[in-house]
Amino acid sequence: MNKKVGLVIQGALMSVGRTGDKLHQSPEQLKKEGGVIHYDCRENIQKIIDNYGHLFDKVVVSVFDNQLKEGDNWRGAVIVSAPDPGGIKQVGHYKDNNKQRQFISTLNGILELEKSGIEYVVKTRTDIYLDLASLVESFFKNDTNKIGATIVHPDNFLLHDLYFVARLENLKKFCEAIMAYGNFEFISSVHREIVLKPAYFLYREAIKVPDWAYFPNFPPDGVSAVTRRVFNYIFENHFFSLPPEIWRGTLWRGTRFAKDHFSNLLGSRSHKLGKYNLPSLITTDWKRYFQFRKEVYGKGISTIDNIKIHLGKLGWDIWNLTRKMIRYFL
Repeated sequence: MNKKVGLVIQGALMSVGRTGDKLHQSPEQLKKEGGVIHYDCRENIQKIIDNYGHLFDKVVVSVFDNQLKEGDNWRGAVIVSAPDPGGIKQVGHYKDNNKQRQFISTLNGILELEKSGIEYVVKTRTDIYLDLASLVESFFKNDTNKIGATIVHPDNFLLHDLYFVARLENLKKFCEAIMAYGNFEFISSVHREIVLKPAYFLYREAIKVPDWAYFPNFPPDGVSAVTRRVFNYIFENHFFSLPPEIWRGTLWRGTRFAKDHFSNLLGSRSHKLGKYNLPSLITTDWKRYFQFRKEVYGKGISTIDNIKIHLGKLGWDIWNLTRKMIRYFL
């Protein structure tokens, strides 16, 4: 294979979170049953390099300054380190959201690979271990103009972000888009924001829907036709799923995923109702949209805008109550 492929191993050196077999548990269960661990990733990083480093023209370990210790070094890899931007606070959760950290460290690694003329990039995490040989092989059997992702699940409006593989310029643009607009969040779900925000930043001229369409409440529970168009465009044109055998065999913080985790993840919460399009007034997060417009474009929030925010919220609450009743009696 006459292609220059690089590997970015990004993330924390001490990874705090669930083990693979506890991903299905709620934050309350985790606290009660001790499902949160502190996993030292150093040995795992070297294991990845020792077993799969021969596949790559260059390997980069991309981390943050505050976790590096004296003597940290990985044979066969270059270390890239940067100041820690911190996590995003999550109300009621056991830890911060590390989305910002993930894509900054990924981009830092990509920029290092770019110096060496690398054409394609595999991005994985410091705290997971997977079959990188199968991942690379499967990517080059698909459309290499698209990004290979852990899971692409259109029915649940979901893109899973454990690992990616793509042309360097495509993954670079993807990371830059996620960090655009001062890291303003389009939606709280990372698995959906990494669709919506790049769609808006990179492709809104091609998608041709109003700006508010990129700010849904929670698509699996109800979505408008225009927001559905955003997701469909991205899933059809810019991503594909890597083989499920890869994530089934992945170790996260030392353990495999629970057998039912991905079946639950891929199940559509919207049930039979998911095929219907709802009015945009009730499916749009107007408060978030108007705040985005204010922060990014300097537009004030008018009285009419505030009325729309309250009507939309009321309609969304009524819809969710109705939806639960419908599902109860089906």
